[in-house]
Amino acid sequence: MVRLVGSCAIATALAASLGLALPRVALAQEATGDTVQTFNPDTNAIDSVTYDRGRNISVLQRPRPDYQAEGIQVGGFTVYPKVTTSIAYDDNVFAVHVGPQGDFIFHVAPEVDFQSDWARDSLSGYVRISQDWDARFTSEDEFQYAGGLAGKLQFGQSDFTGGVDAGHYFLSRAVSNDFGFTVKPIDYDYYAFSGQLATELTRVRLSLRVDDQIYDYENGVTGAGTPVIADDENHNSLIVTGKAEVAVSADTAAYVLVKGNSQSYDFLPPASPFNQNSDGYEIDGGADFDITHLVRGEVQLGYLRQEYDAAQFKPIDGFAAKAQLEWFPTELTTVTGVAFRGVNDSLVPGSAGYLTTDGSIRVDHELLRNLILSADGWVGYDQYNGINRDDTRAGVDLSANWLITRHVGVTFAYTYSVQNSRGVQTGPSFADNRATVTLVLQR
Repeated sequence: MVRLVGSCAIATALAASLGLALPRVALAQEATGDTVQTFNPDTNAIDSVTYDRGRNISVLQRPRPDYQAEGIQVGGFTVYPKVTTSIAYDDNVFAVHVGPQGDFIFHVAPEVDFQSDWARDSLSGYVRISQDWDARFTSEDEFQYAGGLAGKLQFGQSDFTGGVDAGHYFLSRAVSNDFGFTVKPIDYDYYAFSGQLATELTRVRLSLRVDDQIYDYENGVTGAGTPVIADDENHNSLIVTGKAEVAVSADTAAYVLVKGNSQSYDFLPPASPFNQNSDGYEIDGGADFDITHLVRGEVQLGYLRQEYDAAQFKPIDGFAAKAQLEWFPTELTTVTGVAFRGVNDSLVPGSAGYLTTDGSIRVDHELLRNLILSADGWVGYDQYNGINRDDTRAGVDLSANWLITRHVGVTFAYTYSVQNSRGVQTGPSFADNRATVTLVLQR
């Protein structure tokens, strides 16, 4: 019987469920209220990136009224139905070093989103399902679903935002921090609850955010019939973040951020071979800015430390960083650089966590009003705690998004990714090419 340790981020699963060619580090970005928010795959949460002061608008954020979905008015809400279909060819569907095999993958993902039209407060939600069919390897067929609600209440100079998400996902074969090879990809359920209270006092903004995330994995089996006990990794992740921001000028704010986390696993010895519980904190200072017509972004630097209950796992500590910079050389081009350094839980046997460093540079160019070209290059480096293993990751994403009408869009995408694993307890090394054509129908 095989037992494995750790947890993982849901970035790959979310990207697969959306069926889109998305950046590696900042998976999705949308303007919300007075901040721009970005999904952070390392915390599985929405983090404020920078105040949206309206000076600069990226290529992907720019309104395109002639090509945006109208939605259906239902009382005080607008409902947005959409169906995404795609066909992809992947030349290494199992993400292996020796004997890679290719396959065509067919993807269908209907979804319904809604957004309130209220003057002050807001309520939004979504329901999404997706199905993947592989032409040759039916073991890779996967069904995913998710739903969620988010709301915002404003009172005086304060506001409360909260949300709940739930979904059923699978771990991509290409995820470096995984359970090892199983006959079918490992499925898991994910639940997230979040709440944030923020208040503004003239030039100061104070906020307190709580995120509670639950992971529930399904067991698997190897090709030799050996059980893979994945539910050892079922756990609860509690994250509390406090932030104090000071408006230095109309263009710049400085802040101090303190974050604490607690990782609590369902099974402890003797039911599980390791005690994987841990607690950690991070203290950061930073600034966000939107200056001139050329640059906006956020730079955050600090110190992190993660301590494990089990004596065999040494604490992980050191330099922490998060940065996102957007450069606007012209109104038709946006260049985005993203960097991150932090700690993740591990799914690799014998390791309870790893220190990860990620970076990417993305260029979006509006060739025509309805034709967006994008190129994204990314690299990553993982240092595992408790075992002798280091992984390096790199890749390139290229895409062309053609908005034919407000109801129809087509995306052509190509992704090349490579991973090299070194050490005594080495992991998988592989190279992968994937080409995708996606059709989006929306109302």
